Parts: sequence; C-alpha cells; structure tokens
Amino acid sequence: MVTVLLFCLVGSAQRSERNPPNSDGGSSRGAAGDSAEVEITGTLKAPVRTQKLIAFVGTDPCDPKKGVHHALRSVAIDPNVSTNFFLEIFVPQGSKGHVCGAGFDKDGKLVLFGAYAGNPLTFRGKGEVTFSQVTIALEPVSKQPGSGKTGTH
Repeated sequence: MVTVLLFCLVGSAQRSERNPPNSDGGSSRGAAGDSAEVEITGTLKAPVRTQKLIAFVGTDPCDPKKGVHHALRSVAIDPNVSTNFFLEIFVPQGSKGHVCGAGFDKDGKLVLFGAYAGNPLTFRGKGEVTFSQVTIALEPVSKQPGSGKTGTH
C-alpha cells in the first residue's frame, strides 16, 4: 500500500540524516544480493489543473511516449487534495532510477509530463535510502521534445 503524505516539500533531493555519508563518500555497498529500501517524497508542480496526477519511479529515463507503463512503483494523486507524493521501492544496491510525474485530463489523456532534474538517482545505502524534497515541474505534453500522440495511463 502506498500512502500520500500531506506536507509541503520544497527544494532538491537530500539524503536523510538516518543515512549519513560514510567515510567512502556515502557509496558503501551492502553484501552481494542486498537490496536497498528506497523512500522518495516530493511534489509535482503543475501549470494547469488536471483531473489526476501520477508520480512514479522507473529504471528508464522519463519519456512521455512510454508514460507510466514501465514504472517500478507509481502513486495516483488527487490534485484537489495535494500534489505531494510518497514512493517506496526495494531494489538492488547501487541500482539507478528516474523519478517522473504525469497529469491526466478528465478523459484519461496524458496532458502533462515531467522528470526530476536530479535524475538518475543511485539507490545505495544502509537502512532506508531516503530522497526528500524531490520537485518535478510538469509541462504540457505538446511542449515535450519529440512528443507526439501519447496513450493514456
């Protein structure tokens, strides 16, 4: 179950104090086969009101043509309540991921899309690997490079 956190987040991704950098610059590796528990919190910034927002994380770069289809985890957000999101995934230590956002109109058509400027993130650390204050500016799909017809979620 994914929970939407209802608090304001502003700024860039920061490592949680629960995971201070180690003497190796914060790049310590767990034993082979270890997975990282990754928590990502942030906000989607939409220039226009949409019916539904979705925040998601995947292994591929954010691409409006692919939409949300290849996400490791996604969460739907009601923009009438909040534009904040919380994602939790379990992935191999040292793997990389991209945090993305999308906005859909009342007909389920993708109209807004964006990527976190700090992508890709490296998921490595002991305990919970936390990225907070991840802000994603959504833009109209028509302004996306190489955008064409996109499918619905």
